[in-house]
Amino acid sequence: MIDRVYQTVKMLANTEVRGNFKPSDFDKALYLVMLEKIQEYPFELNRALNRQNRGLIGNGLENMPDDIYEKMQHYSVEAPLTYASGLFSLPTDVRDIDTILYLDQHEIDLCKNAAQFNHINNFKHTAPTITHPIGLRIGSKIKVKPSTIQDNVKLHYLRQPLVPKWTYVIVNNTELFNPSAPDFQDIDMHPSEEDDIVNRICIKMGINLK
Repeated sequence: MIDRVYQTVKMLANTEVRGNFKPSDFDKALYLVMLEKIQEYPFELNRALNRQNRGLIGNGLENMPDDIYEKMQHYSVEAPLTYASGLFSLPTDVRDIDTILYLDQHEIDLCKNAAQFNHINNFKHTAPTITHPIGLRIGSKIKVKPSTIQDNVKLHYLRQPLVPKWTYVIVNNTELFNPSAPDFQDIDMHPSEEDDIVNRICIKMGINLK
């Protein structure tokens, strides 16, 4: 996908007689666009769900919430967590936490802050148990109670997108696409986003799409 986007943006740039642009500039603009779109997904999903609840959009092919959810699921990952020194370590590519499960069946409820975590943990009527555990995120770690839980914890999360890179070789002073390069990275997004990615990159590069 990345070469199609690159060539389309290049064609539009040349149409405006703006000349060529550096592949590194394209990579930077592309990554910024990807981050923008990922940040918009939750707002788009909420908006679509509200419209669906009001009967403004239908189901089936018109089911916009499912379409947006599918785009978000492109980044869905399941991974076991490693325990050390009383804490579970999160993967380095975590963007948003979906669910944390113990023994694949007991959901670990994440507390909003340390005060809530300590209150639930210390109050005898709400003290966490194996079947109703709680957790607190501390930076890149998760603290879980009861403390007897030290393994069999699995995280479901949305990861960060991979940084794109349009790789090339120089032939007769011209950059030619080279997907065989070891640092090549295609666009890490749902294929349906291609057109909007082109539009947004053009805007960032000051290309008039009118």
